[in-house]
Amino acid sequence: MPKAAAKEAEQLPAILRRLRRKRCILTFHSLGDADAAGAAIALKRHLGSNCTIAPPDKPSSSARRLLEATHSSITMFHELKFSGNEAVVALDSASPYLMRHLAGTTPDLIIDHHARLGGEIKAKAEINDPSASSTCEILALSLLPKDKISCISLLAGIIADSAGFKYATHKTFQAASFLLKNSGLGYGSILSLSFAPETLGERIESLRSCQTVSAERIGEYIVATATAKSHESHFADALIHLGADLAFVGCKGEDGRISARMRESLKGKVHLGEIMAEAGKALEGSGSGHELAAGASGKRESLESAMSVCLKLSEQQILSSESGKIRKIEW
Repeated sequence: MPKAAAKEAEQLPAILRRLRRKRCILTFHSLGDADAAGAAIALKRHLGSNCTIAPPDKPSSSARRLLEATHSSITMFHELKFSGNEAVVALDSASPYLMRHLAGTTPDLIIDHHARLGGEIKAKAEINDPSASSTCEILALSLLPKDKISCISLLAGIIADSAGFKYATHKTFQAASFLLKNSGLGYGSILSLSFAPETLGERIESLRSCQTVSAERIGEYIVATATAKSHESHFADALIHLGADLAFVGCKGEDGRISARMRESLKGKVHLGEIMAEAGKALEGSGSGHELAAGASGKRESLESAMSVCLKLSEQQILSSESGKIRKIEW
């Protein structure tokens, strides 16, 4: 953990003690995932009953599965009645596009693990550690919870956001070991909470999406692009498993979204988070992520041009890479 992030994490228990004096609203990004939900569940149990989990919209299937399994109630953010004495805690994102429900609001605290690329929402206090695999990992190592539900929730979030420990560090395994020991469950039981089972419709859609795949060789690497009607992140993972070194999958739903995945072999040659930040600008939205997994979202009308940005920037980064260093990108 970077020194700055470690210092911030040490301050978290003290910050949370101050927040206990108020009614706390725990919210997270649009289409909240298992990491966001797991963090919210554990934090609610830490802060006490005077705390509400308030998603901005319907969480993802994996997040809903985790919320249901832990009997955690939620109230939609737009249904809340504010008195002015609430503390708002934002989890797992600082993107203004993914947190549009916080427009005009300054959160009391943001806990997030995504790299800061500029333009993020600001809070009175921030805990940000891009070296962490997940927001749940940050909370696990800071709070060291002992109750079963918190441990299960945080571990499920870690497993999901680290892609089954594919993006794990030694800190991730340290947190996972502690949580598993105190969860009272076997790893397989928690694994089933991290990844919602694919329905027949989801599998059919993934197979249909194969028709849209385009692959291009750039140097000694294969870059694949595709479009999907839904579950773009799962399809991006599938393209990597099929042989692509770098995959971009666009989805045109109510908004435009891009999920990107990359093999370890391109670390140091391609900066996926930077590419997604530029793709987010092209979408008139935002983008960010990690070394091997990232995403962007914005206006659906701009999806095609944003996909072109992804391909162009990845080509520039691959071809301009020398001895693991990346030249300045100009486009």
